[in-house]
Amino acid sequence: MENKEQESRSTRSEATPRMSAKHEVAQKIIEAMQQGNTPWQKPWSASAMKPRNGVTDNEYRGINRVLLGLAGQAWSDSRWVTFQQAAANGWMVRTGEKGQMIVKVVDLQDPTRSGRAGEQGTSSGAGGSDSNGRGEHAPEGGQRDSRNRVALKRYFVFNAQQVEGMPPMPEGTVQPEFDPIERAENVIKALKEKTGLLVMHGGNSACYVPAVDEVRLPHKRDFHSVYDYYATAMHECGHSTLAEKRLDRKEALGKRWGDAAYSLEELRAEICSAILAAETGVPMSQDADHIGRHASYLNSWVKVIGNDPMVIFSAAKDADRMASYMLGLAQENVAMAAHKEWVAAYDGQSVAMAMQTRQ
Repeated sequence: MENKEQESRSTRSEATPRMSAKHEVAQKIIEAMQQGNTPWQKPWSASAMKPRNGVTDNEYRGINRVLLGLAGQAWSDSRWVTFQQAAANGWMVRTGEKGQMIVKVVDLQDPTRSGRAGEQGTSSGAGGSDSNGRGEHAPEGGQRDSRNRVALKRYFVFNAQQVEGMPPMPEGTVQPEFDPIERAENVIKALKEKTGLLVMHGGNSACYVPAVDEVRLPHKRDFHSVYDYYATAMHECGHSTLAEKRLDRKEALGKRWGDAAYSLEELRAEICSAILAAETGVPMSQDADHIGRHASYLNSWVKVIGNDPMVIFSAAKDADRMASYMLGLAQENVAMAAHKEWVAAYDGQSVAMAMQTRQ
């Protein structure tokens, strides 16, 4: 009897081959996009797109930020841990709780090298587990190339609110201690002041024009909400990073509207905008019409992901890079603002000394 059951399970397994990690991730994102349920298509918790490991405090990046951002909309806590990490700290994952899959790139030639491509910064800590926390999956042998034998390895993590005994989030991390609008403005201002980007307001369309390095936006008063304006502005500013004097992403330029390269660039900019909105704390949209339009807009790119599952990994990785670059410029600009008077005084003194020398 036991042998027959094992044979039956084996037959079912052969009939329904296990989906690869890359296809499983792509399917999750496609389904969410079709339902208008990704973190960049609908309002999300302020912490959803800022997931971090609850033990190491490292941020999840790339595709794992997207996956946890999608799952994190159901939770108010941004921390995630593996089953092993919870157990090692004396915490307990509640019975029946399901984990969220994340992935990590493993170098099969050198096991010490991992976390590349869209999975850099993965904080899996003590190891992964299956969705019920019962040990980790083996690497996906199909994700390899001729130069580097690499594989996608599944891990499962649990939100802090699924774990008993885990201490609450530290005070001061729940609500932002800054002006979200000012911080969002600083991101745009830094691009203008430090890289020469032109941001023009007027008309009824939003776009980035590479030929003149210019972002064009309708007037602020024409947007339905603060979120709508800044989400749009940061989307278009994200496109501007393709310029040679910024991140030099020439490959992002599609040959025509709607081709694969164009679609991938739109996905990059959308994810980048969502990351920046979360990082700056821009108030979430409450406009159902805007959310519906957003979902319809992005559904036009679903086919691209379906044709090549690795597209979403690439888009998430690039979006992280774009957002980090823009946030870095803003931080530099804010840091320098405190020294502007000193720099101006120094420059003035230098000019005066130069004039005296000429006399």
